[in-house]
Amino acid sequence: MRAPAKLERFRGPGALAALCGGILAVAGCGSSSAKGPGPSHVGEDGQVAEEVRAQFDEAAAFYREQAQEGWDESRCEAAADRFDSVADDYPDLVEARYNAGQAYHQCELLDDARARYEAALEIEEHGPSIANIGKIYWAQGDVERARDKWEKAVDVDARSIAARNNLAWLLIEEMRETSDRSRFDALEDEASGHLSRVLAVENDNIQAYALYALLYLEGADRNRARLDIAELLLDEGSEVKEDYPPFFNARGLIELQRNNVSEALNYFHRAVALDPSFLEARMNVGNIVLSFRNYGGAIEQFEAVLDAEPENYDAMVGLGIAKRGLEQFEEAEETYRRAIELNSSRGLAYFNLGVLYKDFYANQRAGDLEAAQRAYVQARDYFQSYLDKDDVTPEGREEAQANIGDCEQLIDQLDEVIAAQAGQS
Repeated sequence: MRAPAKLERFRGPGALAALCGGILAVAGCGSSSAKGPGPSHVGEDGQVAEEVRAQFDEAAAFYREQAQEGWDESRCEAAADRFDSVADDYPDLVEARYNAGQAYHQCELLDDARARYEAALEIEEHGPSIANIGKIYWAQGDVERARDKWEKAVDVDARSIAARNNLAWLLIEEMRETSDRSRFDALEDEASGHLSRVLAVENDNIQAYALYALLYLEGADRNRARLDIAELLLDEGSEVKEDYPPFFNARGLIELQRNNVSEALNYFHRAVALDPSFLEARMNVGNIVLSFRNYGGAIEQFEAVLDAEPENYDAMVGLGIAKRGLEQFEEAEETYRRAIELNSSRGLAYFNLGVLYKDFYANQRAGDLEAAQRAYVQARDYFQSYLDKDDVTPEGREEAQANIGDCEQLIDQLDEVIAAQAGQS
């Protein structure tokens, strides 16, 4: 029995909401109320207020120029310097501290960004700064501290859009993982509550529409009507911004649920064309073309993901499967082992090592019965290691157990053949 290669299921946007909106020139992130720098920050002297507003607006205009040109480290630092200069002249101007952090954050200069957000928090409990510190924790892989910051941001400012979107995404992820229907319903209600509040504050928030669609995709295997609701949400969001890449990715996921694989692939390709850095869409393209045995196309997508995220476990496993498909067996094995180094608690790399040894190495070594037998022993052990991991699915467990049974039968048969040959010599 040749076991299929295993990959993770297709995924949604993955990337959390962007930094907390734009710079705070007039409105706080998630706030529709005007809140520019004014007398409340610099005292009662109206002339001083006009001066600070002029200096602040000049820094904001410079920031937007850099964003339009395209961020790089020098532009990020220059934009941050402008707001730092405003903050030096007016130390209680929280927006200046925050916007300097935003500028650094655009180039992933996280230590500098965090220092400015924390400086803003020394002035006041500032929801956007708290939310973006959460984004930094997320980037560093600390999901729980990120969640804590986003929950605090919502407590401080109920209109914290980015924080609510990000919390909704985490809840959708939890919906995917649970098999408990009552917990699923509770998670859905909580995620829906966050997204409804986002759209109540900002009814053209395209991230919320994309996330709402993904929320309805969960559970669509039990209730196909959810796919229609997801599609309607995407239609509404597309009226705000037609060429938003996560909309195309979500439409691809809907088509996958409907078993329209070619149409799904078209949507995923459109998402990548609009945003080559959209890694989840690249993963979805890679997974589909891999299933079509377009191994070169899959390698292109998985390598692009790994260039951006060298520790992306799923891309590493996918790359190994594609290399195996091209009969680059040693490179495939090395790639699976690198995935295990990244995360030894997950099972996919072990499963695929089992496939490699059972269905390929053992056949390669058929002329040497003892070497072939050792390959089957190694394969059996890899499948057993897969069963010991935390992420085993019922389907995966069944496949692995079947492969273990095949390996043990072949090991026993080879024992008999080897013994018979020894008796004849």
